[in-house]
Amino acid sequence: AGEAPPAGCVHAGGMADPVGDPRDRRTGRAAEMRASLEGSLAERRARWGAVETAAQVVERDRDAAGTLLGSALAMRLFLFLVPLTLFAIGVAGLLGLSDVGSFSGAAKVDGRLAREIDQAFDQNATSAALATAIGFVGIGWTGRSLTRALVMSSALSWRMGGGQRAPARVIGGVIGIVVSTAFVWAVLNRIRANAGLAIASVSFAAVAVVYLVLWTVLLLTLPRATRDPGAVLPGSALIALVITGLQAISQLYLPNSISNSSTIYGALGVTAALLGWYFIIGRTLAFAFSLNAVIYDRYGSISHLVFALPVLRQIPRRVPIVARTFDLPDAEKGDPTGAATRPTDGAGG
Repeated sequence: AGEAPPAGCVHAGGMADPVGDPRDRRTGRAAEMRASLEGSLAERRARWGAVETAAQVVERDRDAAGTLLGSALAMRLFLFLVPLTLFAIGVAGLLGLSDVGSFSGAAKVDGRLAREIDQAFDQNATSAALATAIGFVGIGWTGRSLTRALVMSSALSWRMGGGQRAPARVIGGVIGIVVSTAFVWAVLNRIRANAGLAIASVSFAAVAVVYLVLWTVLLLTLPRATRDPGAVLPGSALIALVITGLQAISQLYLPNSISNSSTIYGALGVTAALLGWYFIIGRTLAFAFSLNAVIYDRYGSISHLVFALPVLRQIPRRVPIVARTFDLPDAEKGDPTGAATRPTDGAGG
């Protein structure tokens, strides 16, 4: 009579014994598994520097609202495309390039969407001038919005707070780099259309270098906690790699898919695909800022390694402007600790 009831039995009040509740057992196992994974990760973070760095990048990206700002960047990139396309169509009309029937063919688009694209180029001088003017104003407006989002994302990743300005020179630089990226993408599309996939595939390496240079220049205009240009190289390399990979996919895999989907789904399907493309790019941008910040905080910049070489280490001491440009310890006289390192003011370096 004094024995405890078996697990899972029902008491007189009709309540099930919680020890035998399957839901509690599943919750307990999930908690144990989560604790085990967290312990394993903590052990690997303490043992391997690369794991610790990766974990810090993820944490920094989370603290800087990387997912939210990445989505905002994606939307602004997409909105920037609209006036840019309108501006390109207007300029084509003003230059007398109304016979652009190969545009849809180069883009591998057919059906109703192809007819709409080709009809857009069939315009008179007045329509072309109006499209050019509206597109130009739209580029400035959306470019300003895109720049402000980039400035905020970079500042938060470098833990500089918000409220940084977006000067006109930075807005102009962002617009120029984004337009240049779109131009390089279009040139490679034209190479594929005229020379085939073999030549286009070989050009991917060169295109990656061009993207690396372009996005390094762009990241140098954004807020960061050091003037050293080398601090933005990891993120620039990641951005260049992702954009080149996306372009390789679009060249090697997507042409036929886009052709078929544009016929079936029309502009809606292509718009959805573009939004997905821009989300990947925007998310990569937000993540690249955190990558730059964490690597610089943990390891410093590649510039420090270069100027630590036996021959080059004398340059910062003899040429102060080099030390100031690369934020080296000798940037200011009498300060061997590198106190010259400080956040760049405004929205640029």
